[in-house]
Amino acid sequence: MYRQVLAFAFLAGLLLPHTASSQMTEGVASEHVRIRLPYERISLGRDIIAEVERCYLFMNRSTGGSLPRRILIVADWETETITINPRTATITIGMRNPLASGNVRRYLSHHAAREMARLGLLHLSGGSQREDTRFLFEGMSELLAHEFEHSTRGLEAAWLISQYLDKMQLLGLTPQRSWSTFTTGSQSLRNAAPGITFLTTIREAYGRDKAIKLFQSFKRYNSLLQSLTSTFRVPLPELEEMWINRVREYRAPEEIVIRAEDVPQLSKSSFTQGEPGDSIQIRLLFRDRTEDLLPDGVYVQDERTGKVWPVQHATEDGTAYVVATIPLDPDSPHGRYRYLVTAIDEEGNLRQWSSHYRIGPEQHP
Repeated sequence: MYRQVLAFAFLAGLLLPHTASSQMTEGVASEHVRIRLPYERISLGRDIIAEVERCYLFMNRSTGGSLPRRILIVADWETETITINPRTATITIGMRNPLASGNVRRYLSHHAAREMARLGLLHLSGGSQREDTRFLFEGMSELLAHEFEHSTRGLEAAWLISQYLDKMQLLGLTPQRSWSTFTTGSQSLRNAAPGITFLTTIREAYGRDKAIKLFQSFKRYNSLLQSLTSTFRVPLPELEEMWINRVREYRAPEEIVIRAEDVPQLSKSSFTQGEPGDSIQIRLLFRDRTEDLLPDGVYVQDERTGKVWPVQHATEDGTAYVVATIPLDPDSPHGRYRYLVTAIDEEGNLRQWSSHYRIGPEQHP
């Protein structure tokens, strides 16, 4: 009977690859990092372990020696989410995320770097990633990850995103202190952009050490505003104005190419004709090889009014696209008007296109 059960268990292991794929190994390790991942992915762990160890040393220095002596990174193909347990020094990276499909190694390496930075910041700040400080954790984690990867050019797009957020009245200490209102809680370049530009501004003005002291102050104060006042010793309106002016004055490029083969392409655009007092819908269909262009990364600027509009995800006949809705004032004059489309993917590739929409009937000569 025992042999029959054993044989059945062996056959079940052969016939159920999903079960087998969930078996994890911790056989990939360096001095400070262990990587747990499925047995069939062990070669991936071996490929990146030396880089991850170097990253650990960089992040530990950058966060004032705040990282635990040893950390565990779990690459989990059963989930999409990314989580951190500071108590056990465990980082779980969900590899079922669609963004991982373009380049698994790059996705795992980058998110390991970003979350090691976050883990160091959490220990530095006494676990003070709160509603009002979350945007700074997002920004600093991305800054440090890109600095380690020598890929800070990918952060240039954060300045243009911040400029658009400013035009949409979504940039400033007040909107950023309400993380759950500003964002649905997801991690993206759009959501990290305010923190990236704020921290870059204060680093330039006060030095890198001041940014670290700001995170340390979170342990002492339950308010971001108190921490800012204590750390920088300047009136908060002055500090905020310095940041906003730096964003507005930044000359963002019209195109950023990190990897030419990954740059998003606009395949098709169309609009629904509108009348004054109504609205116009602009539909955009993109081709994105790495599938890391999120709706958060697409903006439409109406050059008639200068206003910037976000897009929403939509589908029709099984085809996914995004749509921007531009409201028209009752006194909007008839005519043909230009709009600018900006697409920024999660790697920081940036492209822009322009086209036209029409208010009222088309005029024939």
